[in-house]
Amino acid sequence: TVPLQAPDLAIAELERCVVDLRLAGVEIGTHVGAWNLDAPELFPFFARAAELGAAIFVHPWEMLAPERMRKYWLPWLVGMPTESAIAIASLIFGGVLERLPNLRICFAHGGGSFGALFGRLARGFETRPDLVAVDNVHPPEKYLGRFYLDSLTHDPATLRHLMTLVGANRIALGSDYPFPLGEACPGAMIEAMTDLSTVEREWLLFRSALEFLDRPLEAFL
Repeated sequence: TVPLQAPDLAIAELERCVVDLRLAGVEIGTHVGAWNLDAPELFPFFARAAELGAAIFVHPWEMLAPERMRKYWLPWLVGMPTESAIAIASLIFGGVLERLPNLRICFAHGGGSFGALFGRLARGFETRPDLVAVDNVHPPEKYLGRFYLDSLTHDPATLRHLMTLVGANRIALGSDYPFPLGEACPGAMIEAMTDLSTVEREWLLFRSALEFLDRPLEAFL
């Protein structure tokens, strides 16, 4: 992880990780204090990541409205998916993905509630551009397939919907190991989806991850 509250230091640590340590990239949260990921202060970090070819993995944290989610483990069950949806929407509507077409970025937990909300986001852009298209004039569907999601949806129907939305080649195997909401045997749900083609299964199980991380298959054989 990098100290995004101090973007200059975050860039320096990103460079150390990718150039000196030869890591594939870094992990960040869905926001930085009051900044969503479209904050101007964060753009230099994303720009440098794109220049370096660094993979950025986004995992939700510090969920909204904790005072309303004191019971039932709602911060993890509802808050985290909401955080991821806000992060993706911010990058789209904020024009970050438009300005950085080579940015490789992936969102945990199947992108949270983004997939379920996409139709609403697109409709909002179409009907109220005065409120939605204020920083980016391009519709959100332009960016489907421009970012990665992980496969950790816990539901085959949801995973199939995401495959239709962004493509199997943009969904990488996710485990959330070792946490309780993770998949005890990573990839078990994918393996049990008998309607998948061999090509789709390979993308989900390893090819998308290799592409996101920019690592050759031969390195793991």
